Amino acid sequence: MRMITGATRLYAIVGDPIAQAKSPQIYNARLEAAGVDAALVPWRLSAEAFDIGMRGLICAGNLDGLVFTYPHKQAALAFADIVTQRARQVGACNAMRRRGDGRWEADMFDGVGLVRALQDAGRPVAGETVWLVGAGGAGRAIAFALAEAGARRLHVTDIEIERSACIVEDVTAAHPQCEARASTPRLEEIGVLINATTVGLDGGDASPIDSVAGLPAGLAVVDIVPREDTALLALARRSGCRTVSGAAMIAGQAQAVLDFFADAG
Repeated sequence: MRMITGATRLYAIVGDPIAQAKSPQIYNARLEAAGVDAALVPWRLSAEAFDIGMRGLICAGNLDGLVFTYPHKQAALAFADIVTQRARQVGACNAMRRRGDGRWEADMFDGVGLVRALQDAGRPVAGETVWLVGAGGAGRAIAFALAEAGARRLHVTDIEIERSACIVEDVTAAHPQCEARASTPRLEEIGVLINATTVGLDGGDASPIDSVAGLPAGLAVVDIVPREDTALLALARRSGCRTVSGAAMIAGQAQAVLDFFADAG
């Protein structure tokens, strides 16, 4: 087992709740395998305590990077001195690094991780018709990444209709080759279904499409919630679908985030 010493550099994953986070296992295994004397630790901050907690975190001299999960991806941008084009486009970030000059730089890797996870599962998104459920910070990042990766058509739905419409408008402007719609498609029309909501975070949650008794067997189903036992994934497995979990998405983005941290200049 790797020894943590006073010289070990720290990263933190910040969210609320945080006990369910898979990132510490995934990131720390990669850091150890690479021989890097650093560790990622979970850091629970409520929305009410976020501002004061972040002011303390970014002042810690042995902290080199931050990973953000629900509900802080949008609020975190206010603490960045530099925001990449990708994070600015999405309006949220899930990673910040301390640069060599002491400034903090924010970027967004949620969509990158999901696209990689689908590719690793044998379902690249190029040419696909995708139904994205959820138009929050993660959903917005995923929508842009899907369009950039060559998705042919993108349906976006959210309980807040204006959020869906906003994503569709912005994705269309940035990637006109992807036909984006704020609509709910028929299951037979799509090749990939993605839950980008927090439904499923609680083990007792129903599926975000719980009125459906079954899914087409040829569908690829992604649930970004970091649990293997969500109702949506259970439904997908019963239906014979290929599934991608939140843990797979985190693994897909982990190396990109670690590379981002390592190349801080």
